[in-house]
Amino acid sequence: MGNSNFPSLNYQVYIPDSFLSRVSAAIKVVLVFLFALCVALLPSVAAQFFLLMYAFMLVTIARIPIKVIITRLLALDSFLLMMWLTLPLSSENGVRLALLITIRAHAATLAFISLLRTTTMPDLLQALHRLHVPQKLILLLHFTYRYAHVLSEEAQKIHKSMVLRGFHPTVSFSTFRAYGNLVGMLLIRSIIRSERVSKAMALRGFNGSFPFFSFCATSSPPDTLCMAALYILLAGCFIL
Repeated sequence: MGNSNFPSLNYQVYIPDSFLSRVSAAIKVVLVFLFALCVALLPSVAAQFFLLMYAFMLVTIARIPIKVIITRLLALDSFLLMMWLTLPLSSENGVRLALLITIRAHAATLAFISLLRTTTMPDLLQALHRLHVPQKLILLLHFTYRYAHVLSEEAQKIHKSMVLRGFHPTVSFSTFRAYGNLVGMLLIRSIIRSERVSKAMALRGFNGSFPFFSFCATSSPPDTLCMAALYILLAGCFIL
């Protein structure tokens, strides 16, 4: 049911086999958090370059397909391009600042890709729960992830029905009005669905939190050593 206008979102994500996919999700969350902290705090371009190389190493170890990496980075670069068109002309250190922001954005994006592509959503939510992240934030992340896919499917259905009725997108007022109607219909269906889901969860005894199992993946000694090496390398990047 997917089409070029509304690409399909896959709720079930393929997890490549690597030691990052076998270690505990909580350990990976802490590593990515510390990495993001280093990216935000270190002001040196040289240090940010080392962090970028570290992030590339993470996605390489995670065996993430190059197509996935390029797709995500191209989406990021479309926003950074506007910054490069304006920031260098607005201040004396504009070029250096734009370069620093670009490296930081790419490093953080690659690190989060290495986390999200090697961890299932249930494992990630359980890891956040074990790390005592506020329950409301966990619920917000869960519902956002789950119903982004549902809304994507709804948008595909509405757009397909428009095409079957002879809709052909052009640069015209009628096309903009049709897409406005699509967004409005999607909003109405979202509100109706949210009310149904809320009532269904209340009938099933939902009390504001999901139960999490106490099961925790155990890492083999080689995986533990590799993870310790990643932490040591990150500490070295921070010292540099």
